[in-house]
Amino acid sequence: MSKPRVLFSIPTRHHVEIALDELEGLQELGYPCGQFSYAAKEGITSTTGRLKVIFSNAWALVKVAKQFKPDVIYFNSRLEALAGMRDYITIRLFKFFYRKPVCILLKSHGSDIDVLQSKQRLVSKTILPYLQKHITAWLFLSSEERRLIISSGFLPEQQVFVTKNIVRNDHFKRDSLFKQKLSIPQDSKVLLFVGRLIKEKGIYEVIEGFAKLGPQSIQLVLVIVGWGPEEAELKQLCERLNIADCVIFTGFIPEQDVINYYANSDVLVFPTYFPEGFPMALFNSVAAGLGIITTPTRAAADYLTSPDNCLWAEGQNSKSVCKALNTLLNDEQLLNSMKQRNVVKGQEFSKAQVAVELSAIIEKAIKL
Repeated sequence: MSKPRVLFSIPTRHHVEIALDELEGLQELGYPCGQFSYAAKEGITSTTGRLKVIFSNAWALVKVAKQFKPDVIYFNSRLEALAGMRDYITIRLFKFFYRKPVCILLKSHGSDIDVLQSKQRLVSKTILPYLQKHITAWLFLSSEERRLIISSGFLPEQQVFVTKNIVRNDHFKRDSLFKQKLSIPQDSKVLLFVGRLIKEKGIYEVIEGFAKLGPQSIQLVLVIVGWGPEEAELKQLCERLNIADCVIFTGFIPEQDVINYYANSDVLVFPTYFPEGFPMALFNSVAAGLGIITTPTRAAADYLTSPDNCLWAEGQNSKSVCKALNTLLNDEQLLNSMKQRNVVKGQEFSKAQVAVELSAIIEKAIKL
């Protein structure tokens, strides 16, 4: 029996590697796979401009589908109002112009569960009911999201699945010149934060927790990788706390270049309280063999345990971050064992492993 033909949406900026790896992983299992672009274009911010892109992408999807003849269309999206509008327009136009039966899967890279209670009439009366009816299966990145979706009554249990992101766990190579390039003393430990510089990612707690450490027997440098609206305020905070000399802001770095920071740091500090799905900063750090300090949210709570893989910190609590840092940095045995276990844990998110799990979801979905 031939395997179903899967047509993948490919983002243009975020989650590109994940989508391409999923496509490639299914191809290696014998699934015929195609792809289409599904994201806004850089620099287009007006409502009219975004709508034009959505309509253009939808029409391109129809043309690709007529040639590829998919059994499954796999959308990479999010559960939120704006993404829901894009999905609604795209799927509605697609179904109007492409009349053959097709199974529609939607993978949600993070979710705003509150959107299900939206009081906006367009969202509550049009967009959500349409998606609810026409999407065959929804894939979420944590069991918490699945539980909340089911308990809300929005979808029945058999239509909601938990999946993982693929982590390229063989890409993390030590660089003997890493510290020298960043002017970091060779005997310093490197603490790492990777993410958008917004409050909900816990970056203020990282900086304040780092400042609270006080005199240490070991040298420490905090490297902050990312950009965002809080950057100027965060730099000012470092000045006020007298830690500017040991904090490095890199600004935006392309996704493929951040690998070097994971591979050459010691501890990821990531006390997020953002509605994460499967945060790649966290799971790249796991696969790279870092020590981890994070919050027990969503996918982190699914796959990590303390103290084997991480130490938990409380969200919006810099004292908790400081306490976890003190514990981990002053117990070399704990830090080393955590690093070793995380390298092993990272194998659970390999392309081969995740592709097998994704194929099982697809086979169940097409029978719904």
